[in-house]
Amino acid sequence: MKTVLLRAPVLTMSGYGVHARQVARWLFEQEEALDLDITVEPLNWGHTGWLTDVDAEDGLVGRVLQAADNTKPFYDVTIQLQLPNEWNPMLGAFNVGITAGVETDRCNPGWIDAVNQMNLVIVPSEFTKSSFLASGNVSTDIVVVPESFVDEVKNQDSCSIDLNLETKFNFLVFGQVTGNNPENDRKNLAYTIKWMAEALADRPDVGVIVKSNLARNTKIDRLASTNMFAKLIHEVKVGPGPRFYLLHGNMKNKEVVGLYKHPTVKALVSLTHGEGFGLPILEAAACGVPVIAPDWSGHMEFMKHGRFLKLEHKIAPIHESRVDNHIFVPGAQWAYPIEQDVKKRLVKFVDAPAVPKQWAMELKEKLLKSYDFEAISAQYSKIFKPVLKG
Repeated sequence: MKTVLLRAPVLTMSGYGVHARQVARWLFEQEEALDLDITVEPLNWGHTGWLTDVDAEDGLVGRVLQAADNTKPFYDVTIQLQLPNEWNPMLGAFNVGITAGVETDRCNPGWIDAVNQMNLVIVPSEFTKSSFLASGNVSTDIVVVPESFVDEVKNQDSCSIDLNLETKFNFLVFGQVTGNNPENDRKNLAYTIKWMAEALADRPDVGVIVKSNLARNTKIDRLASTNMFAKLIHEVKVGPGPRFYLLHGNMKNKEVVGLYKHPTVKALVSLTHGEGFGLPILEAAACGVPVIAPDWSGHMEFMKHGRFLKLEHKIAPIHESRVDNHIFVPGAQWAYPIEQDVKKRLVKFVDAPAVPKQWAMELKEKLLKSYDFEAISAQYSKIFKPVLKG
């Protein structure tokens, strides 16, 4: 019997948490067949909240909690899903690091030392891999295994959500506020709202749904988020349109898919500066929702398989206020969508959405086959089974 440690923010409501639960699910599915003794060490991830319902994720949360009471001083294999500087190569005989890295063209050179101390590193995109390779002499193998969309995407016709919106043509903007000012927010939400307000100022029949939060999905965070977005919209709105709606709070997978599939949601807009992978973009695209985004960084791992509304952008250094010498280092670059192109494409899409919708439906068929859990699980099996059997 092999002892295995999964060290990850597996119970957090975060992108890393979703990724960690995919790995945990695969691991538990192999438990009997590979004769594994599994321990899970749940970690925090920033200020995000935790899942506590033991029945959530088809009982996966409860299974994680059970495995958390099984600690040992040393393991045959560890799987550590964290930032590279947080990996601990002293915990096991064979140590695997999993990370989405950083959303810029290069990472902290100190992370390369962390990579080289592991036996294997897994990243979700070629973009992330390239940022490591551009930052130092990498001696450990880095393997790309994408993330999967949630199971509900495969059964999307049974997912629904009641939005009660006044507008029948709506854009969806999805993302947590990730900076302390408009210039360093990785999701670029302030400029997204500003440019959409200006481009669609004469279209009160068009709506913009913003699914966001500042930190946790609490009542306090809801109040703070509402106040922040209300202030921003008041400052940037220059006409009767568009209508803005803020969605806040925890949503079940079925509700999120219902949001993508809502008949009034016509496109997902992301003016992101960069993504390690971009799971919401994948899930929207796999639901047949047209995507408007820059053609740069992690989401190109899957968007390259079809056509979408690619925004013109420039690659330039991150804002000085983003530099923390930990995750973001001086000289690192990311994408800046071009304002004029963003506005032009938004207006054109409102007037003529048919062709982008056809592109989206063609891409959807490809993604449904290649990015479901079974497809990604097969990739994990190919990589991990030799390690866990040996």
